[in-house]
Amino acid sequence: MSSVPDRPVTGVPGAPPLFLPEVPFPPYRFVPGHAPHPFLPGGYAAGERQEPPPYVSLDRWRASPAYLRGLDFFNRAWWWEAHETWESLWHVCEGRDEAQHDFLKALIQLAACALNRERGNDAGSDRLLESATAALERARQRAGADVLGGLDVVGLAREARSRLGAPAPRVEGFWLRPA
Repeated sequence: MSSVPDRPVTGVPGAPPLFLPEVPFPPYRFVPGHAPHPFLPGGYAAGERQEPPPYVSLDRWRASPAYLRGLDFFNRAWWWEAHETWESLWHVCEGRDEAQHDFLKALIQLAACALNRERGNDAGSDRLLESATAALERARQRAGADVLGGLDVVGLAREARSRLGAPAPRVEGFWLRPA
């Protein structure tokens, strides 16, 4: 297994500021095989059950703490935590808004792609990247808009291909900066 780079909550130079600076990060970044699974015994959230976040439409993304929390995790390269946060929101919007559902699926897959890339699972990363960019395009078409959740989805797909399209021990400079 490849070594796993440290990812400080403070971020690296150039990282966007946190959307929710008052909300503390967990005590560690979860990377499978390198730390206790957060929800299992010994993990930082063992025995905890999170309530589903409230549904918030994409045009009101700044009013969604779950969406913003996912952005904060992603922008600090806490890939698993971003994935988990957006997945809870993805379940809430299922059946309510197909564009938002596809958009969140894409973000979840991009976070999983980055984690897999850093862990050396390049075949899995490649599949996730293709699936994520396809989901971004579906979301764009369904919404009839190029900007979803404050993000330019066409630019995001291009950036994802650039940052995640080749084997790398560390995904650098891939940030989500809403307009």
